[in-house]
Amino acid sequence: MGIITIDKCDHLFWLGRYTERVHTTLKYYLKTADLMIDSDPDYYSVLCKKIGIPDIYGSSEHFKKKYPFDETDPNSIISSLNRAYDNAIVMRDYIGTETMAYIQLAIDDVKTAEKSNAPIADLMLAIDHILAFWGCVNDIIDDEQIRNIIKLGKGIERVDLYLSLDNSVYDIKKAYKRMKGFLMKSKLRYDESIINTIDSMMKDSELNYSNVKNLLRNLILK
Repeated sequence: MGIITIDKCDHLFWLGRYTERVHTTLKYYLKTADLMIDSDPDYYSVLCKKIGIPDIYGSSEHFKKKYPFDETDPNSIISSLNRAYDNAIVMRDYIGTETMAYIQLAIDDVKTAEKSNAPIADLMLAIDHILAFWGCVNDIIDDEQIRNIIKLGKGIERVDLYLSLDNSVYDIKKAYKRMKGFLMKSKLRYDESIINTIDSMMKDSELNYSNVKNLLRNLILK
């Protein structure tokens, strides 16, 4: 495929980030919806605070209708899916039409769920199609650097979200180790001092989630 330009690297990186954002936030949305039904109708505000988005919803019912489906809300799940597709279509010649098609299927799932009386099954199908997209990344894309840049974006987004959502230290360290492997293979420029600092922090039994998150956001150099 030859040399990958900076702008194409950026599209691949954000393709990885947005697909992971959809995957993780959609899973947590489903958990949040269950909690709002079973015990705490206002729990949606906790999710908003954790992932750092404004609580513009006002009620649990409004949240359940807007957060997955509202294309005018830049923080919604469908907005992240649309951004993933925008990056995929630019890189179609690099990732393949079949790979890109799974993002379109996930978009279709979310739009079907919006009109459904039982949306959970369709939203779970969207998760399955994101997983199928990642399977295609592994199976169809021959260029190792392209695969690793997408996986690096995915990995950084996963660590960032796991830190935001207070996942276990074990899960965060596991996700960080995988992300670091993709970073080394991606050939993207990064701040080595940040990696060294985070490596040192990861050796501790306790982890300063906020500090790691802030460091990660400055890792990749332009």
